[in-house]
Amino acid sequence: MKSHALKKSVTLAVAVAAIGAAAFALLKQSPAKAHRDGPSSYAELMTMSNAELAKLDIALMNLLSAEGLSGAENLNVGQSLTVLDQWAGAVRQNERKYLPQFHRTPARYDNSLAVFKAVNLALTLKQDLGCDYNKELVTSGVMADIRSTRFFRDSSDVFLHGFIEKRKGSCASLPVLMVAVGRRCGYPLYLAASKGHLFCRWENGAERFNIETAIEGVDSKPDSHYRRWPHPFTDEELTTEKYLKSLAPAEELGVFAQIRAACLEENRRFKEAAQAYETALRAFPESKYVKAYLNNVRGEN
Repeated sequence: MKSHALKKSVTLAVAVAAIGAAAFALLKQSPAKAHRDGPSSYAELMTMSNAELAKLDIALMNLLSAEGLSGAENLNVGQSLTVLDQWAGAVRQNERKYLPQFHRTPARYDNSLAVFKAVNLALTLKQDLGCDYNKELVTSGVMADIRSTRFFRDSSDVFLHGFIEKRKGSCASLPVLMVAVGRRCGYPLYLAASKGHLFCRWENGAERFNIETAIEGVDSKPDSHYRRWPHPFTDEELTTEKYLKSLAPAEELGVFAQIRAACLEENRRFKEAAQAYETALRAFPESKYVKAYLNNVRGEN
């Protein structure tokens, strides 16, 4: 097994932040219970209120959002959730195994137990379990044009079931995997977005830092990094697109709906794509991009 020591180039900036009690309630839920009491189809997911979404496992929300898409023909939601539970067990096992390493050399983890746990989570998933970025998405040039939907042709590249089936994904699904498994371990993890990119964040009222896994190993970048990478954005877009925000459950669903819509659009299922973009727009009502995507697919109908 490869070493779980922190990558030498990593510098983790830990900042004090405040967060509401309502968000903590989401993170303390039991994913297994959330699935048992939750929706069993995408159609049922679409009927849920924001309060109901706040009690839902992010993995269940993501997997149901892939229902019926190209590349999701073998989707088995229940089996996928069981696998994620098992992977969380592997993370907890490694945490216990490597905890003495943290206590011996805490400075390697910025003297933060939270940083140690985040690094262990990422490296267990990526190194031990083999879940990583699909390099073909990079080498094929499919990611070069932010205006194209080619990136979304195969839903297994952008939704969680891709990791279950082939251990491969992208920046659209790897942060979701981190959050889904991390929350199963009791970690206060959130999704956050920059322009054309998702990442995850540890935020619990005492510490706040970003976790970047769309690289070799794991790193943490300040918010200022994402203002420029992978695409720069304006102060106006920071507000209207909700960039760099720790996303609420309804906004997580909005992100998944937008990814679903792009998959449908790429496969020329324009009417369904419009419906998914409408769902995304409810979560991001000021987004000029979602509005433009919606108008575009409506014009194709």
